[in-house]
Amino acid sequence: MALDYLTFPDDLERADHAILGLHGRYGNKSAFLPFVRQMGFLHTRWVLPSATFAEDAAPNVRWWYDNDREDPVEVQQSRDEIGRLIRMQVDDGVRPENIFLVGFSQGAVMSVDTGLRYPERLGGIVSLSGYVIHPQHLRKERNEANLRIPIFLAHGTRDQILHVEIGRENKRVLEDMGYDVEYNEYDTAHRVSSDETKDIRAFLHRHMYGMTLDDPRSEDAHVAPF
Repeated sequence: MALDYLTFPDDLERADHAILGLHGRYGNKSAFLPFVRQMGFLHTRWVLPSATFAEDAAPNVRWWYDNDREDPVEVQQSRDEIGRLIRMQVDDGVRPENIFLVGFSQGAVMSVDTGLRYPERLGGIVSLSGYVIHPQHLRKERNEANLRIPIFLAHGTRDQILHVEIGRENKRVLEDMGYDVEYNEYDTAHRVSSDETKDIRAFLHRHMYGMTLDDPRSEDAHVAPF
């Protein structure tokens, strides 16, 4: 079954870039909206899917894979569904190198797992408070098209759900595979802090437009005013 998703803004006339926002465990397609509204990029379509699997008694409680089992079949099913959403954006005229994956927690896991296997060069990956799932499989199955993809990793030093050492190991694993990783830690728990949001905007802007912003809220032709 295709993923249920929403787009933001829903009245966009022209999309030069597309960004998939992948929520964490027990979220849904609306979970990323507060974060997305802080980005403000013009001519950019955010695609916000609800994850593949649902609680029987609570269909809006979604997850990409079972945390305890980490079943490779479930992970692959979610990866395939995310890949279909990427392909939909390409079919709609967005170039693959202008498509980005942004994920939090389980969504962060899926952003890396999907992006590094994707057969066409994507614009970048933002993986927040996540980790590499089944690294031995990823090492064998990753696609050379994305060997040089920009990757932004972030983790909270007060994260009690996924300890910060998991974030540091995430960085080590990806660097050991040869990826160029931008890694940052923030004084926060299992959430996205305001400083983190600022750095994410700067990272995305830099790789979307090839321009560096000292302050991501600075006046810029690509960014909506606040």
